[in-house]
Amino acid sequence: MSRRSRSQAAQAAAPTTVHIPRQRGRGRQVPPVIVVVSEPPTLTARATMATGRFLWRHRRAWAPTGIAVALLVLASILHLFAPWTGLIAAAAGLVPLGWLAWMAKTRPAGRTVWVWRIPLAGLALAGFGWLSLALWYGPASAVLMGLWSLTALAVQILWLTAGRTTVKGHS
Repeated sequence: MSRRSRSQAAQAAAPTTVHIPRQRGRGRQVPPVIVVVSEPPTLTARATMATGRFLWRHRRAWAPTGIAVALLVLASILHLFAPWTGLIAAAAGLVPLGWLAWMAKTRPAGRTVWVWRIPLAGLALAGFGWLSLALWYGPASAVLMGLWSLTALAVQILWLTAGRTTVKGHS
């Protein structure tokens, strides 16, 4: 048995036919052996895999952006098939204001809590407002894409800020 090993250059090559020399003691010719080596991934595939690994490792931190992209796709599909759902989303847009009034009545809090409650209700109201307009007019309009970008950016910054300022172990 031969102790020769293949070089690294042979592993990076395309599928190749390798002829194994005749061994001692054998009278017949050995057929060629085909060695299949996978192609190295392209730059695009490597960049896609790196981006996917980054997003998977940091999936909790990028959750608002993922939700915003999913909402954009959902709004695009619903606008094509059922634009009347914008009326339902407009009615659901009153939910954040009702939540704010309910929290004021049932759980009175100090100023620092209201510093978080009011922007959260405002962002939810902006999200429902954007969704209702996107369902009615289509999310691809320039104004709605700008609003989507600003709202997604604001929610992402708020999410990252809240994650750094909250104390672990407290509710």
